[in-house]
Amino acid sequence: MKLSQIFLLLVLGGTALQAQTPAADTPKKKRAQPAAEAAPAPQHVVQNNSVVRVNATSQPYSLHLPWQKESPSGRRGLGVVMAGNRVLVTAQMVADATYIELELPEKGHKIPAKAVAVDYEANLALLETVPSDRQKAFFSGLKPMAVDVSARIGDKVDILQTGRVGELIESELIIGKVLIRRYIVEGSGFLVYEANNIVRSEGNSFTLPVVNKAGKLVGLLLTYDSKNQITTILPAPIIEHFLKDVADGSYEGFPSLGMEMQATMDEQYREYLGMKPDAPGVLISMVMKGGSAEKAGLKKGDILVAINGFSIDSRGNYKDPQFGALSSSHLVRGRAYVGDKVEIKVVRDGKEVMLTGELARRKPDDFLVLPYLFDKGPRYVLMGGLLFQELSHPYLDAFGEDQRGGAILRLSRIASHPDKYEEEGRKKLIFLSLVLPTPSTQGYDKLGGQVVNKVNGRVIKELDDLAEAFKNAKDSVHVIELNEFPHLLYLDSFNAERDNMRLLGGAYRIGSLKRLE
Repeated sequence: MKLSQIFLLLVLGGTALQAQTPAADTPKKKRAQPAAEAAPAPQHVVQNNSVVRVNATSQPYSLHLPWQKESPSGRRGLGVVMAGNRVLVTAQMVADATYIELELPEKGHKIPAKAVAVDYEANLALLETVPSDRQKAFFSGLKPMAVDVSARIGDKVDILQTGRVGELIESELIIGKVLIRRYIVEGSGFLVYEANNIVRSEGNSFTLPVVNKAGKLVGLLLTYDSKNQITTILPAPIIEHFLKDVADGSYEGFPSLGMEMQATMDEQYREYLGMKPDAPGVLISMVMKGGSAEKAGLKKGDILVAINGFSIDSRGNYKDPQFGALSSSHLVRGRAYVGDKVEIKVVRDGKEVMLTGELARRKPDDFLVLPYLFDKGPRYVLMGGLLFQELSHPYLDAFGEDQRGGAILRLSRIASHPDKYEEEGRKKLIFLSLVLPTPSTQGYDKLGGQVVNKVNGRVIKELDDLAEAFKNAKDSVHVIELNEFPHLLYLDSFNAERDNMRLLGGAYRIGSLKRLE
């Protein structure tokens, strides 16, 4: 029997830094509604006084030597002035930033800034400067840019850039497609405009505004494929959702259902599932523990046929009033807010069942394998030359797909299917990531990539367990139980502590034997 193997993800809730509380008259969050039909575009008016240059210095931590930082690097882009003297940029612009400043393109005046709200899944950030006379002078000639969510396929838009002396440069594009695609975080899909035409490059790397012919913001540049002349744009509906969420001073992020769907286009597969030839719906192949779907009563094996009254076809799409056929993930990740009620219609055992629940999001720290890691160093424990870390997708991604062999391939498979370890009650997956050459680690030099089960008899569910377990050696020997061969490692506790002291400040520039915060 031929079974379809197409999986669609509706998992992962956005995370963010806490936003500062704005003025009391900020707008109340509302569920995003389809925009009315756009009026004919007026004469092209682009306001150069609504954009500022953004300069940032970035220095992330090393993923493989977590006590070290990588070399610093600079980023440049154009930010969009919003209400309240705030500036909108992509989250990529400020990721792992050690310093951020705003600059007037034509005058060159600069002022320090900081991020007050960041969502790495939605790839959006809002910057703010310290209130002062200097701030008033900097923003005195600037005007907030309005956000327009009414763009459709076929609309003409312009990417804004600034030249060497601050002059405004425009590149016209035509929106050709609207689809769902991840931005920078694996496993999270959001709305994307795809446009065509040549984009002139002026060295503004991480953030560029995209405006319509009325000078209103319709998106931020995500990527540009110069070979195929295809541009992807982070669209205004996602930006509007982010800004409304930030406005009340308590940023909650984008909700998720927490489930996987499997398409049902194959006729034999539909017959196997007991679906009629013309019946809508997709198979629910996984329901994440603790997610919105599970709390609403959704079960693996259900046939999902509708969300909030929108029928779901055999591909997992619904008919959006503004964009046409679109992945049903947008019904939750683009049109709804955390705390909204959701109605889900499923077919279970041949009968229609209506489920209701409340939409929530899952923070990155709630995942067994961290989906991303920005603005902080990886957590680790170093004992006698053995380095233990929490497994994360960035750690695996650093090897590249073509380098994932042996132990790294095993860890990648665990990261893709962590159910077994979640059922064991583990909060994080702790593994032996590196063996430094010390007297204590002789014979262990080829180990690495091994999942840790126990240390000194203590079950390891998170890194804190590991740190505590090393305080209680049995008969002056640390016993480390691994998931794979050789299964057991032994460290003399006295010699391991001696090696720890030698490692501190030594050739590897180790300043601390652990990071648990």
